Amino acid sequence: MRKGKRVSGNLIKRSESTQFALVSDIQRFSVHDGPGIRTTVFFKGCPLRCLWCQNPETLKYQNELVFSAERCIACGECAKACPNQAIRFKNGPIINWTICKSCFSCCQVCPSRALEPAGKEYSAVELAEEVLKDREFYYPDGGVTLSGGEPFSQAGFLIEFLIILRREKIHITAETSGYFNWEVLKQVLSMVDLLLFDLKALDERLHQTLTGKDNKLILKNLVKVIELKIPHQIRMPLVPGMNDADDEIKSIAKFLLGLGEKEIWLLSYHRLGEGKLKKLNTELRPLGLKSYSDQEFRAKAEIFANAGLIVRTFNFSIFQR
Repeated sequence: MRKGKRVSGNLIKRSESTQFALVSDIQRFSVHDGPGIRTTVFFKGCPLRCLWCQNPETLKYQNELVFSAERCIACGECAKACPNQAIRFKNGPIINWTICKSCFSCCQVCPSRALEPAGKEYSAVELAEEVLKDREFYYPDGGVTLSGGEPFSQAGFLIEFLIILRREKIHITAETSGYFNWEVLKQVLSMVDLLLFDLKALDERLHQTLTGKDNKLILKNLVKVIELKIPHQIRMPLVPGMNDADDEIKSIAKFLLGLGEKEIWLLSYHRLGEGKLKKLNTELRPLGLKSYSDQEFRAKAEIFANAGLIVRTFNFSIFQR
């Protein structure tokens, strides 16, 4: 981590902050989103629609309503407050998503926070001040991680935000799907210390099926990252029955080795994101998949290792054969 002095007062004049972004969550004391202890910012908006998305509340670029039924005390105030009659009661509130305008009138009267906006709007200055509350915990290796959603969809905001963090000597990590316009992101990329580059699938048709987009732009950007020697980690979420076929794994390993890459980080699928789907108006549906057992996940990792890659996970590493 770059050492820097403490901040006192405003980081920059608030009148200089012209950019705003929707943030779905700020996760403090993160240890899996880059080196050291980090503050991870989850931006709203993503161009992909991965079937297994762990953060479906970050997919839409617009703010939206989130309903957490387990918090509801059935007071009925939300139905009274809704100007569009989008909420009715039958053993609890039922939301008619087709007429809900996400005006958030219901949120203002909900005493138990069962109804909340998915995102909160921040200016670049406000967000910088928020994450810098944790700076004492960043030493020696930590910092701030940009996540989402796709944080690189917020290019204008990030330029202003990262200029502040760079001035304050904060280590910056960014997690990306790789689906971004390189020319637009040049300045942002120059301010990022570490890139966590997600790779979902190599086969183009498979990638289209799993994410709603082909991977031509993603692979093109990955090649540029490697050629320009931008510090990075390649990460792949392994999802049972989706992108973990042996032939696909071998193809990915061969592709990465051909680019001069030596290692890959594997992220084991979990079902935590499925619980969020029922809270949102989303086209995604639960996949009903089982998570890997430890033995199953290691067996998949062994295929990468046998092909010649160093494999790293949050629980174990396998070095080249």
